[in-house]
Amino acid sequence: MTDEPTPGTGVPVVDCHAHTVPETFLADLARRPAGGGIEVWRTDGGFAIVVPGAPERQIRPRMSGLAPRLASMTEQRIDRQLVAPWLDIQPTAAMPPADARSWARRINDALLGMADEGAAAAAGVLGSVALHDPDHAADDLDTAVGAGMAGLILSTDPAHCDTLGDPRLEPVWAAAEQLGIPVMLHPSADGPSRALPGSAAFGNVYCRLVDTSFAVARLILAGVLDRHPKLRLITVHGGGLVPFQSGRLDGGHRADALSSYRIDRDRPSDYLADLYYDTVALSPAAIRFLVEAVGPGRVLLGTDYPFALGDPDPVGAVESVQLDRTDRDAILGGNVLSILERN
Repeated sequence: MTDEPTPGTGVPVVDCHAHTVPETFLADLARRPAGGGIEVWRTDGGFAIVVPGAPERQIRPRMSGLAPRLASMTEQRIDRQLVAPWLDIQPTAAMPPADARSWARRINDALLGMADEGAAAAAGVLGSVALHDPDHAADDLDTAVGAGMAGLILSTDPAHCDTLGDPRLEPVWAAAEQLGIPVMLHPSADGPSRALPGSAAFGNVYCRLVDTSFAVARLILAGVLDRHPKLRLITVHGGGLVPFQSGRLDGGHRADALSSYRIDRDRPSDYLADLYYDTVALSPAAIRFLVEAVGPGRVLLGTDYPFALGDPDPVGAVESVQLDRTDRDAILGGNVLSILERN
């Protein structure tokens, strides 16, 4: 893996949406328990982990290992990844504040170590913070970025907050804006949509999109982008339903139950081009729609590695949209490299 462009492209191809829980981190936790109710043990297929307040999770080699990751990147013609921790191991509301902050720091340190090990393939690492005290979270974010983190991953159903528009998150938004870092908004496996009938089967198909859609819509309506216009927010899975059904959000704000929300612009959809969207909408038609709706400068290549639901040929999907070379190269890597530059 190098910074040289993949053959046929004009820039390094950068995956903005990939997850990991490093194997060395898990092996160390299995040998020396972290305490605070966190348990890790080896299984026939890899590792299992339990974080207080969350169900047991299985972690396979594709998630934890560097070698499978590099092999997949080569197969998919990807030069570099912006790597985030798996959201399902994030600090939870059930953890005491000190334990949650310590756990977030340990996750961050582990990901930075893995990025150093595969430095040529790492575009950057997104960090974690515990949200028990948003002022502490803002301080912890500043510390994490100072230690080398490129940005932040934040659940669309954040612990201790009602929504992403909750006023308690203001210190975190202010810190992210001041630091000039990207913030990835990502749904968890245990978000509000888990209450929908059939969510066990359709969770990764549609329920995660529902969680993202509600979260992003409420963030916009709460005026977060009015107060923090320089935020660099990445919405995964193509932004959920919001960009594709923005007319209904506008209608609700104009004439329905959402009309009480006060925003600086005329319509909620006026903010869509302020966000970034990955290509994990999983079809060339959806990618084309995003390009036309928000502009090519707001669309980022993504895979959702290591999950099988992700696009097996993400570069091919972008190439099949038949954009001009400048727009294609921006989506394949130029855009994410740009937002990783701290101005």
